[in-house]
Amino acid sequence: MTALTWSRDLVLEGLVLRLAAPADAEGLAALMAEPDVEQWWHQAWEPERWAECISGFLEDPDSLALALTEGDRVTGYVEVYRVATDVLGRHISHTRTDLGMHLALAEGVRGRGLGARLISGVRERAQQILDGCGRLVAEPDLRNQRSHRAFAEAGFQAIGAVQLPDKTAWLMAAEPGLFQPHPARHGFAGAFGRKGAQP
Repeated sequence: MTALTWSRDLVLEGLVLRLAAPADAEGLAALMAEPDVEQWWHQAWEPERWAECISGFLEDPDSLALALTEGDRVTGYVEVYRVATDVLGRHISHTRTDLGMHLALAEGVRGRGLGARLISGVRERAQQILDGCGRLVAEPDLRNQRSHRAFAEAGFQAIGAVQLPDKTAWLMAAEPGLFQPHPARHGFAGAFGRKGAQP
């Protein structure tokens, strides 16, 4: 199968979403240790384990690990993955061109609509990540209302609850492509950064 690719960074509000590197391990460990991130991700690992994890992603054709950075500081994390090769694929109907995504944002950058705009950026570029991508899905925890709102604001539609091995998830999905929310509703105008978090 064709490997997933991230060919151009997304720039938004002075932040950059780029491929994560083992050198981001300290920042990722700090992000995942934040209580409001840890309660959903359960990956408050030591930096050494994060370095190994990111090294593994760089060798994996079915997944991408992306770091959201402000200068040298990690402020968010995104994973994009092929549903067919993920545990999610054993629990939902899917095609070989479906992609999934996970998101985390640091406390300091939440609360301003950034999550929805990052999600929209990934959605816009889904067919660049995987040629022929037909659907982008997300499965936030059923209790994670903030994440549900961000995906909905980015144009995702709710499908329903699905029981996964580690949680009850709220499955949401959208077709790839540009989504332009109404400025009056969301408080911002203009196109997304053209280049993609628990919000």
